[in-house]
Amino acid sequence: MMRTVRLYGSLAEQFGSSFRLDVRSLAEACRALGAQLPGFRQAIEEGRFRVTLGRSRRTGWQLDKDLISFGLPEGDLHIVPVIRARKSGMSIGKIIVGTLIAVATWWMGGPAWLISMGAMVALQGVSSLLSPKKKTEKQKKSYMFQGADNVSEQGIPVPLIYGRAMVNPITISAGVTTANSTGLPTA
Repeated sequence: MMRTVRLYGSLAEQFGSSFRLDVRSLAEACRALGAQLPGFRQAIEEGRFRVTLGRSRRTGWQLDKDLISFGLPEGDLHIVPVIRARKSGMSIGKIIVGTLIAVATWWMGGPAWLISMGAMVALQGVSSLLSPKKKTEKQKKSYMFQGADNVSEQGIPVPLIYGRAMVNPITISAGVTTANSTGLPTA
């Protein structure tokens, strides 16, 4: 089905803003654009994007990452870059906000607990700037055994639920063992 794929922001500046393609899914559209535009695939892999389906990027149907390869109904695809903050920027923001809270409260004669709260937010920003960042490796999901495991990092709290609940499980420990069922000795 012919549809218009519209790019916005840095993608539009680098590759152009509008493309007419015969595609049924978002994955197909990205593959088609990647085949025609050098560097498009790398830009998509490195960035974060919001994708909507419809006449407008604001009023359209927002697509989740689960719908990347599904066939989509009629409508234009809008690929919009999402601005993301760096971790150090968040730390500096905490320092600024905490300092502003503490100084404004002190200057206006506010309560002491609000001054200490502002100071604590500022100190939290300083400590997150000074603390080392844990580097996490990219984990590739494997569907080889029983679907994708919900693997989490070390140190994450394990939920304890009483009664019936519908939640995603967290794998605490997993292992694979092999056994020779023929009874023959192995070399």
